[in-house]
Amino acid sequence: MLFLKYMLLIGSAAAWTWSDIFTAINPWRLHDLVRAQQHPKLQAGEGKPHLLELATSLNLTTCVEKLTEVGIDRVLNHEGWFTLFCPTNEAFKYEKFYPGEDTLVDKMRLHVARGWFNSSEFKNEVTYKSLLSKRDIRINVYSTKGDNAPLTTANGRPVFSTDYKARNGMIHVLSEVMSSVYDRSGSVISEIDMCCPQHSYLIELFQRAGIYDAVHQADPVTFLAPVNAAFDRIHPDFLKELKKNKPLLKKVLAGHVIPGSWYTAGLFTGDKLKNWNGDFITVDKNQNGEIRFNGAESSLTDVTASNGVVHSISNLLLSKETEKEVFMILKSLNGQNEI
Repeated sequence: MLFLKYMLLIGSAAAWTWSDIFTAINPWRLHDLVRAQQHPKLQAGEGKPHLLELATSLNLTTCVEKLTEVGIDRVLNHEGWFTLFCPTNEAFKYEKFYPGEDTLVDKMRLHVARGWFNSSEFKNEVTYKSLLSKRDIRINVYSTKGDNAPLTTANGRPVFSTDYKARNGMIHVLSEVMSSVYDRSGSVISEIDMCCPQHSYLIELFQRAGIYDAVHQADPVTFLAPVNAAFDRIHPDFLKELKKNKPLLKKVLAGHVIPGSWYTAGLFTGDKLKNWNGDFITVDKNQNGEIRFNGAESSLTDVTASNGVVHSISNLLLSKETEKEVFMILKSLNGQNEI
């Protein structure tokens, strides 16, 4: 009788395997099965469309087209769980492009997290594994000015609206595309090393100072990366002299590293960020979103890495104390007394 009772509960035994029968006659396995059917995520998705059907109904058609183009629709049209960070159609029209050889396949895989994550679970610096192997989606939650609600980003892209439930997962809408795709385990410093020859001086200096690995392993971290011209602008021989003074070299370089992932979407004029030297860097941001750090312009922003974010800047960032030491070098070179 007990066996028949389980059969009636679960369904016809016409196509049962021995594993099915074991499940049916094992009260503990049956208990797990019933509990799974009562899971709140499953109940929340009952009677709802799959992820791509839901995205289409939300008019996220470009996102759906691109996911379909690269074959991810075959994954998302089946059972999950998945969390899809889907950019708006407008976001794709004004997509920002980054140096490198990233494919559309990689880019779209990065927009899908493995698992069900609603907005109540979004915490600053939490990371979710994406469908792109060994690449994560990093969530940041930034305070905003006045009484405005906190701003949430996914790999630096603002989360526009949240918590659209599908049968097999969840959709959150982004106002920008996650176009910056880092290499496997690509850090803030190794990404710049591989992609951007205009930062070759900087990479060489971090290696000479012996702190390349410290930046590579720090997590999370923001790297303000001066271009080669920033060193030449001070003096043609400044770089050569700086290499001779390792204590000063370390101090100069550490002034460009900031704990935490500070994407431009979460920065506002007047914000002060403390660097590895304990000095503060002041942010200035205009109405067009163009940003400066202690007055240094940023030409390439929001480069995503496994351990944070990179902003390329036009000038070196020197504290007043460091400036005095740099002045001494310049004075010894040709009597120059200012930078």
